[in-house]
Amino acid sequence: METKEKNYWPLGILSILFIGLGLVVALVVVAIKYTPQNDNSYLHQHTYTDSHINGMLSTYSAFRQAYSLELVNGNQKLEPLFPFYINQNTPLLWLSNQHNNLSLQVQHKDPKAPTLSFSVSVLRTKQKPLILGNIACETQEKERICQLPPFNLPFKGRYQVMVKINFKGKELPLIQPAFVR
Repeated sequence: METKEKNYWPLGILSILFIGLGLVVALVVVAIKYTPQNDNSYLHQHTYTDSHINGMLSTYSAFRQAYSLELVNGNQKLEPLFPFYINQNTPLLWLSNQHNNLSLQVQHKDPKAPTLSFSVSVLRTKQKPLILGNIACETQEKERICQLPPFNLPFKGRYQVMVKINFKGKELPLIQPAFVR
């Protein structure tokens, strides 16, 4: 009597199918156990900007008609822009790692213009913003000079100086790109 040789191919195919099925079940269990957190803050900011851009631009143009604002660092004077107008040709504000002294020069073009309040932050991608608190302002003829407190920056590279202005009850963000060398 001849003995037939056993064929193990069907067992190999079935074992591969069961291992694949086990891996799919394990992936589903891990995906259910570790669900991603819903964070709509980024989407909300862009949705708000997209739906209110005309109002923001009209507020910016009204501000430009009433005031002239310059950010001064030593002998460099730059006008911070509304973020919509920033491009690769926007000049950089040169800063250093230690002892940065910035000031804001605000000139009144319209004598009936409302008073402004400022808050200034220094931003870097993926880091906490550096908020410059107490801003001491001196008022002269048609000009207001606000001296920011001295500050240090930990890293070299690109930053943004954001000046938030409360103008006619609306918050107007102006941004000046900066570079620390």
